[in-house]
Amino acid sequence: MMNIADGVCEHKAIGSPHIESSTSNENRLRRFWNYSVLEKFEFLAGSYWALKTRFYYSRFFGRIGRRSKLSKPLRLKNVQNIFIGNNVTIHKYAFLLTLRLAGSPPPRLVINDGCTIGHFSHITCVNELAIGRNVLIADRVHISDNSHVFADPNVPIIRQGVTTKGKVNIGEGTWIGEGVSVLSCNIGKNCVIGSNAVVVNDVPDYCVAVGVPARVISRFNPESGRWEKTA
Repeated sequence: MMNIADGVCEHKAIGSPHIESSTSNENRLRRFWNYSVLEKFEFLAGSYWALKTRFYYSRFFGRIGRRSKLSKPLRLKNVQNIFIGNNVTIHKYAFLLTLRLAGSPPPRLVINDGCTIGHFSHITCVNELAIGRNVLIADRVHISDNSHVFADPNVPIIRQGVTTKGKVNIGEGTWIGEGVSVLSCNIGKNCVIGSNAVVVNDVPDYCVAVGVPARVISRFNPESGRWEKTA
């Protein structure tokens, strides 16, 4: 899941692409004029950040895909190791950081197609951190594959550096609630992580996990077609 697949264009046998594009543009223009004044300004601001992402930020990142948008103010560091897919939205005040540890290969932070990352979210990577397609990350979420070293009680922790604690992989379609911390573990696909949970152990596919530390409280049963409480 680490690599972002390049999109493949499919040619439709029916209809004229020019006519379909014109109709789509007319529909978008009609919707725009029906917006309130506030919504119009919000739309224009969003368009500005989309253009800035495409023509400015993309020069510095490892990759930024089509129709992705980063909104300032935000904090960025070592973005050459960050790879963003198509249709990704990163809201204001997010902090994306990669850091190469001495003697280690370059880190790789991948945010795949269709993800939304909320305001004030903090994502740091020194090893490998991958967020699958169409993951919804709420505001103030912390995701990290590293921790501060605190082995020597006689040295301030801020001076002891950081170390990797294991890779992070978040499966496609998952929803990470507000205030969650995900620390050096894996979360399966189509999971729900409840607000303010601290995830330090792996969560399987199709599970709901809550608490500190997070524990699975329900899981989707494909046989019954229902979410069922765990024992």
